[in-house]
Amino acid sequence: MGGSSLLNRAAHYLANESGRDVEIILFGLRLFLTSISGYIALIIIALLLRILPYVLAAAITASVFRIFSGGAHASSPLRCNLIGVSVFSVFGYLVKMYFHPNYNYTLLISIPIIMFLVGFYIIYRYVPAETPGKPISSQLQRRYLRIISFSLLTVWGIVSLWELSFVVEIIGRKMILSSCLGMAWQLFTLTPLGYRVVGKMDALLKHFT
Repeated sequence: MGGSSLLNRAAHYLANESGRDVEIILFGLRLFLTSISGYIALIIIALLLRILPYVLAAAITASVFRIFSGGAHASSPLRCNLIGVSVFSVFGYLVKMYFHPNYNYTLLISIPIIMFLVGFYIIYRYVPAETPGKPISSQLQRRYLRIISFSLLTVWGIVSLWELSFVVEIIGRKMILSSCLGMAWQLFTLTPLGYRVVGKMDALLKHFT
């Protein structure tokens, strides 16, 4: 209760200083604290499973892109963290256990290309995807968020292809593949099917939280 009261006071103070809506600032503060706690839990699990580089590559890719593109969220910060930790831990484990350096190079380098093409369509079709507490207030804001999302996707695609072309270390290639999985998850959560899947996961977790 004390923590919640402190957060409310901080939100009101920042709202008075900036002239912005209290609820939006409060949502941002809660999202920030949720993200920090989620990353701490994710890092601990990844260290225990020895998959930290791959988990962080997937999670950071998805998180940065989500800031501007939006996407499906669970109905509580705890369940949102549980879903994220579970998904990215599975990605990291799969990459560690099942990716090998003798994979076909043409197949490997085609993955970020496919992700870029699919992402281009999804951004055009669904971005920005609104989230609770973060309403899209104008067409100008929509256009801005869509342009930023396109730009991030383009930069990500170029960097991924460059890394796969010049980095020969297996850990580097595994991190790029993990980043591709993180991007795939984030793009998926922008779609109607992604919203339904996250909603089902959220409903299932309600029985345990």
